[in-house]
Amino acid sequence: MGLKDYIFKGKLFDEWVIGEEIITGARTITEDDNIRFAGLSGDWSATHVNDIYGKHTVYGQRISYGNVTFIVSTGLMNQTTMFDGTFLGMVDMQITYQEPVLFGDTIYCRFQAVEKADSTIPGAGNIVFKVLVFNQKDEQVAEERLVYTFAKERPAYK
Repeated sequence: MGLKDYIFKGKLFDEWVIGEEIITGARTITEDDNIRFAGLSGDWSATHVNDIYGKHTVYGQRISYGNVTFIVSTGLMNQTTMFDGTFLGMVDMQITYQEPVLFGDTIYCRFQAVEKADSTIPGAGNIVFKVLVFNQKDEQVAEERLVYTFAKERPAYK
C-alpha cells in the first residue's frame, strides 16, 4: 500500500445535491491569527492591530480582519473532506459582513450548493455555494457566495 492507493474522499460534481445543508466544525479566532494575517498580507490597519485606536472605534476594541473570517471559513469547509481531491479551483466569490469577529470568537459555517452548471473546463462543473458564517452566539457574521469548480470523475495517483 502506498500513496497511489489513496482514494480521494471529496464529492464529485454530480454528487452535490442542490439545497443540502452541511454544518462545519468550529474554530476560535485568535489575536495570533490576526497578526499572522497582517504579516502575510502587509495590511497593518489600525482597526486590527492598534489596541489604543481600536478602543476608540465603534466596536470599542480591535476586530479581526474580514479576510481572516473568510479564509478560516473556507478551511472549515475543506475540513469536511467533501472537497478532497475533487475541488479544482475557485471561480468567483462575493462576501458581505454583518457583524465583526472579535478575538476569542468561535466561528462555524452552514453551507449548501445552490446552483450547478457545466464548466468550460472539460470533465468539470461549477457549483455555487451559499455559505453562512456564525459566531458562538449563533449570530451571523458573514455571508459568502462562492463558485467552485469540481471534477466529474474521481482522480487517482498513477
